[in-house]
Amino acid sequence: MPNVFSNPDMVGAKSLLFFNNALQAAKHVDRQWESKFGIEGAKIGDSLRLRRANNATVTVGNAFTSENIEERTRTLVIDTPLQAGFTMDNADMALTVDLFEERYAIPRTRALANYIDRWLLQLVRQVPNATGTYNTAPTALANFQAPLTRLRDFGVPDDIEDMLFIMSPGEEEVAVRVLSGLFESGPRLKEQYEKGEMRQALGVRWLRSQNVYTHTTGLLGGAANALIAGAGQTGSALNIDGVTGGQAPWSRAGDMFTYAGGNAVNSITGVDLGFLRQFAVTADTNSAAGGTVTLAIEPEIVTSGANQTVSAGPANDAVVTFFDTTGEVVARQPLLMHRNAFALAIAAEPAVKGVHASSMKTAEDAPVGIRYVCWWDGDLNVFKFRYDVLCGRLAQNPGFACRLHTS
Repeated sequence: MPNVFSNPDMVGAKSLLFFNNALQAAKHVDRQWESKFGIEGAKIGDSLRLRRANNATVTVGNAFTSENIEERTRTLVIDTPLQAGFTMDNADMALTVDLFEERYAIPRTRALANYIDRWLLQLVRQVPNATGTYNTAPTALANFQAPLTRLRDFGVPDDIEDMLFIMSPGEEEVAVRVLSGLFESGPRLKEQYEKGEMRQALGVRWLRSQNVYTHTTGLLGGAANALIAGAGQTGSALNIDGVTGGQAPWSRAGDMFTYAGGNAVNSITGVDLGFLRQFAVTADTNSAAGGTVTLAIEPEIVTSGANQTVSAGPANDAVVTFFDTTGEVVARQPLLMHRNAFALAIAAEPAVKGVHASSMKTAEDAPVGIRYVCWWDGDLNVFKFRYDVLCGRLAQNPGFACRLHTS
């Protein structure tokens, strides 16, 4: 049997297989951009500008009306190097490839995959849609139906192959109990009862993940008294006042709020949907000494045109309602998402020469890859190993997802 030195390509190829198989949430987002980063190994800082959805307006009458096309983009950057390393002494170097996989390769590639899933699902902090009550567990069928209804209100494509409900084991346990027998064919219902797992229901696919993001709200001192500071604000920043000054962070990325008078609109028709537009805070923000805060928000406040997001801009002193006003309240953030809500790229770093063993392997259908390297440390008389990947993530269409608030 070959050992880890005699066949590094076999080790690299099998490690890539284990890594890919261990990815869960990462398999259900937009991965088409990985091929744009090249198969010879990616470099930190490689980037790609992705176009956002291009909406349109309709006018009535025979007269020609031209609309200026606004090409909005977001940038996907390969900026996060990840590695899992370990050391072995001389005696272990005689291990066969199979034993090396069991003891060392599988645990490290599994850890890398789980880290990527958890890191990817942190993008839920930029998702501006939510149903339910923050820090309150869902208990009824309507709770699990609500996220899909919300996305349909916004005109998000809802093909079942592109829609995925990602939840923790706790939410899945409730879903199995609440939804049992209401939706599945015989074989699927049998699987649900025997395995305690959801697979497909309510027009979407389901995925259980221990990597669902858990959010902690900001300090939010005086949030119950928050008001709009200045009328006519538009764009991706919003000034508010009336809160406790000098807090850091007053609000955390992922906090959510609404303001009085700003209803949501359908992203295609622009029709007022009759409920308040929800916003997500996209960056940690401190409050100034005078009790003012400038929030970075998603979506932008746009009051007209093809990219309209709200029925009306904020009036001065309009009430701002945060989903939590207690501060530092912890709650999981399961979500329903369309495949195109998030983008992910995973690429291998360039191969290394002048070491005992090295292999950079990429998948056949896309250059998602992993690098495996081994070298001898003469100072410690041990062999060192590492697995490396480069990653980039992007909430390219955060409005294509909806959180299910829970405890």
